[in-house]
Amino acid sequence: MKELKENLRTMKSYATADTANAEGFAAWTPSDVTLLEQFSMTGSLGNSFYADSKETTKEAAALLERADANDLAAAIVRGRNDGFIRSFPILGLVYLSMKDTALFNETLGKVVLTGNDLEDFIEMAKAIRGLGRSIKRTVCEWIKKNTTTYYAQKYRRQLADAIRLVRFKGEDSIYSYILAAYKNVKGNTDEKLERAYREYPDLAAQRDFVAAIESGDTEKAHSILAEKDVEVNSLTALYGKFDMALWASVAAKSPVMRYLKYMGKFCQEGVLDEGTLKSKINVEALRKAKVFPFRLYAAYGAIKWKLQKDAPWALEYLAKVIDEYAARYDWREFDVGDWVVAPDVSGSMSSPIGGSSSLTYATLSAMFCGFFIKGINRVKVIPWDTEVHAYDVPADKPVLEHIHAIESMVGGGTYMETAVRHMLSHSVKADYAVFLTDTEEYGRGWLAAWKEYHKKNPDAVAFILRGDSYVSQPIDYRTAKELNVYQIFGWNDSVIDYIKFIIRQLKNEKQ
Repeated sequence: MKELKENLRTMKSYATADTANAEGFAAWTPSDVTLLEQFSMTGSLGNSFYADSKETTKEAAALLERADANDLAAAIVRGRNDGFIRSFPILGLVYLSMKDTALFNETLGKVVLTGNDLEDFIEMAKAIRGLGRSIKRTVCEWIKKNTTTYYAQKYRRQLADAIRLVRFKGEDSIYSYILAAYKNVKGNTDEKLERAYREYPDLAAQRDFVAAIESGDTEKAHSILAEKDVEVNSLTALYGKFDMALWASVAAKSPVMRYLKYMGKFCQEGVLDEGTLKSKINVEALRKAKVFPFRLYAAYGAIKWKLQKDAPWALEYLAKVIDEYAARYDWREFDVGDWVVAPDVSGSMSSPIGGSSSLTYATLSAMFCGFFIKGINRVKVIPWDTEVHAYDVPADKPVLEHIHAIESMVGGGTYMETAVRHMLSHSVKADYAVFLTDTEEYGRGWLAAWKEYHKKNPDAVAFILRGDSYVSQPIDYRTAKELNVYQIFGWNDSVIDYIKFIIRQLKNEKQ
């Protein structure tokens, strides 16, 4: 009888559902505006646990075909600037070019931010619609506006390809330098190239640096690097000829995020020294660079294998900084009540995100737990799959210990309502509850359980952080609004800013 009653409650909760997810569970079709937001901010066109890249690309293309031009433009601009992906906003730009030429002209510069973006846009445009006059004209304007000496060095080949494809004509000598990435380009003479070197000392410095490296004159190369801001990221083909002194200079001149990215390489080259590491990676430097704790841990995970083998002292230091930074990050807007963080630890959470071999849904879910526990005063962690698992790691333990504890639980099925049922049966009061999941399916119904919880705790707010590839949503918009439920698609650190925004909005409504 109890099971029958539960089934009836579930049926009632999903009576208005108009579709089903890939697991056959009831769901609602979101509006195109919501879908555009989902794909633009956090969506991936690559393989996931649930759908292959062909399936998601087909769904994305269908959405872009029917999307309103103004809605599309707004979504892809926000996605490229505030999200963490490039593929969908750039693809959306191609479709926008076929809907509204004037709006496309206004939008391209807000979505195409780098030479790699430009290259990808041109390739997608060629495949879908070809490079018509309007696209060529707008790309020419982008090249004219955005070609700096830094971009000329870093994206030399990409810009050269674009210039040749759209037949860009520019009088500035910097374009001669760019086109010299290819030999025997018609009209690009040695005299024009020499003019570029005279007019742009940074380009001449890189030329001289490359010549010194290729000739084996490392002393001269080191002198140039010490005096000039040579862009070395584009010189990967020469890395094998860098000596220790050069790598030490590169390390010393690298900003925080670039230093994190290259720490494994610095370690390999024997230039990972304690002084430079501590001057680059510390709480104050991270705060100044506005690095969210997630990014620090992601960098840590990417180089962990290398440091563990060759520089365990550096690994120990990074772990300490992660702990200190998590505690000193500005959590004030979150520290406003009682929180529940309920991570899904089912087997599907072990799948990699966006084809990544190192970052899984479980890892990101565990990061939320670890950083929230360290940063917020009143947090209860409720891990779940088909049942709730005990979480007894003390709050004062290191962040890494919390992360590893969640990761080690992964396995089993997915009953979304499990955590809410536990909150009901154990009288767990939460002002805010975060449910981290890939939403493979909803068991007997998260919505029915939350309705019951909301009846007892009408001010409680739920955030469902989803990492799946479904184009459906588990709760219809009207019901979600009534029950204080916010469905957030994706796992990047912009999610934190969105949660902050909701908290501020709710606070203003109460005042």
